[in-house]
Amino acid sequence: MHSIDGRALRRYGCGGEWGDGSPMRALGWLYLLAIVALAAAQIQLGASPWLLAVLVLIALTVALPLASDGWRVSDGLYAIMTVYFGTGSLLVKTAAGQPVQSNLQVPDLSAGYLLAGFASITIGYGLSQKVRRPLRFAERLRAVTDDGANLQRFAIPVFALGALFLFLQTQFRGNAVNGGFEAGFGGFGAFYPLLPLGAALQAALVARAYRGRWRHGMVLGLMALTILALTLADNTKRTLFDFLFVVALAFVALGGRRRWVWLVPGAIGAALALALLMPAIQIVRTQADVRGLARIGATWQVLYAHGFNPARLASAGGRVATGYQRAWRGSYVYPLTWNIERFTMIQPIDQVARALDVRGTMGGADLWRDPAETLLPGFLIRKTLVTAPDRIAWHYGFRARGSIARPVVGLVASSLAAFGLAGVLLLPALVVAVTFIALDLVGGRLAGNAWAVFLLATTAFLAEREVSTTLSFFCRSFPFIVLTGGVLLLLRRRGRG
Repeated sequence: MHSIDGRALRRYGCGGEWGDGSPMRALGWLYLLAIVALAAAQIQLGASPWLLAVLVLIALTVALPLASDGWRVSDGLYAIMTVYFGTGSLLVKTAAGQPVQSNLQVPDLSAGYLLAGFASITIGYGLSQKVRRPLRFAERLRAVTDDGANLQRFAIPVFALGALFLFLQTQFRGNAVNGGFEAGFGGFGAFYPLLPLGAALQAALVARAYRGRWRHGMVLGLMALTILALTLADNTKRTLFDFLFVVALAFVALGGRRRWVWLVPGAIGAALALALLMPAIQIVRTQADVRGLARIGATWQVLYAHGFNPARLASAGGRVATGYQRAWRGSYVYPLTWNIERFTMIQPIDQVARALDVRGTMGGADLWRDPAETLLPGFLIRKTLVTAPDRIAWHYGFRARGSIARPVVGLVASSLAAFGLAGVLLLPALVVAVTFIALDLVGGRLAGNAWAVFLLATTAFLAEREVSTTLSFFCRSFPFIVLTGGVLLLLRRRGRG
């Protein structure tokens, strides 16, 4: 780690592309004040001192990437993990008016596992920082996406291909039937990274104020409408979240001094869209006979029936959530029906820890099940929709056996389920070190680098993933991402020729 220095900030983007240095420092102080305020509120609510201290400590470790002299993909992912494992719990429980230990059965033990697991994550992050220089592959992709002509050439076609494949995925993939697939084809999902890549390239055109900025902005707006339609047709939230994140990140990393002119109204619009759409999507999921494009009309009908009122929609969505009794009563914010447990990783740790003595560990075999299903053909291994989070949830009893809900379990809880305390101490460091090194080698620095912006945005979900699902990413999505980068380099070379 290196100390923050004005010249370094300007050189690596925390001063030039990221601002003049003072906004970053101001943001850091605001974050610190927010953590202090949340901690004070939790003390008033009667929070467990031990658990509160662990969560605050993890939240403050965001200072480690902030002290870096030039953010890379690993720094961004580590910062996101501090939210999932620390800040998120403080924020959610304070907003709910509940102390952080409420709805946990073994809070002190869980806090110990959380601290040990995040210490292991931090060791892995520190090890990854020993590899400072990206591959020439990454440097060349940075040059490709630093050229306005290349951005204009690639952005729309790449996004259009991604949108096409996601549309085909919504139409042809099989649905879950008793733990397996009904007839369908799900291979189109492998092309999903093209969608955020196209959005990142288009956002770079707007953020960098290339000639025709307003025209580029209108194209980005049309992309947003396309994403909205695909989100409703697919009835999943990830597509919309990924788009919003990659666009926001592009403006922050590439947008210069006037980035807030675009970010503030964009953030307001995104918040309004999320307030309306998140409960509507949840409600439409109860309509099992509505699929594909018909979900767009069904979502509109839900919005219209509730008067486009976020409060009424949230109330209706809450009634849907209470129908899933085990998930609802096991919620970290019970009796509230907020569907935001993925940002509170202390909960799945508690769900595993409370039953560990009775049910024991699951061993290492389960770690390889998901990667094996990804790599091996169907005649060698039976493929199902069941993934590691489902198997862990069944084993420790916080989901009904046979239900395919894919709850967020996370790196620490899945390591605990595999090998107990030894797994918590070793697996997170190993997985994080390998993951961060691989992403930094092919991504490079974030500042002024649309390719790295895309890579961070499209891998941000790894912050909530388990050991086996992270391995699956490297078996399927990562090779396609690298191949996509190689194709961009070949197309650029052909264009020059």
